Amino acid sequence: MTVLVLGGLGPVTLLLAAGATVAVQRWAARAVRAAPDDGARVRADLPLVCDLLAVCLAAGTPVGGAVAAVGAASGGPLGGALSTVARQLQLGASPRTAWVGAPEDAAALARVVVRAGESGSSVVPALHALAADLRTAQRSATAAAVQRAGVWVLAPLGLCFLPAFLCLGVVPLVLGIAADVLP
Repeated sequence: MTVLVLGGLGPVTLLLAAGATVAVQRWAARAVRAAPDDGARVRADLPLVCDLLAVCLAAGTPVGGAVAAVGAASGGPLGGALSTVARQLQLGASPRTAWVGAPEDAAALARVVVRAGESGSSVVPALHALAADLRTAQRSATAAAVQRAGVWVLAPLGLCFLPAFLCLGVVPLVLGIAADVLP
């Protein structure tokens, strides 16, 4: 049965089918790789977590309690990491030791809280500044992605119009000049 179905197709059709199969497989693999990872979720949650932590600390909550409350409220991978940090702080670990296991993408938050814990300074203004910086970075990344998308949207249009321009504009001109120049 397979021989009968494939026997009626030409070699060009078979090559096109094989090419389409490879293209679909690569597209599917790329879609799986592009799935959001925990690092992206941590980066997305970080500005809100900084603001929530600043509000808790400004209200007078101890650092361990504030980190525990924000970890429970935020959830996700960052919330789990904050809950772990809060447990270590509540057990008496130093701030630097407690924040060692924090996600790589939350390193800025860890540095701010550790620095304030070691120096005794207020962490609230630093957390607000960090949240503002993170939001600015996210807006910049979004704007860059939108600009890249604009370029990629025009690529198929160029691929469609370039052959038409060559066939309808350049080829007749070249043929007309060649007819006048060649005997």
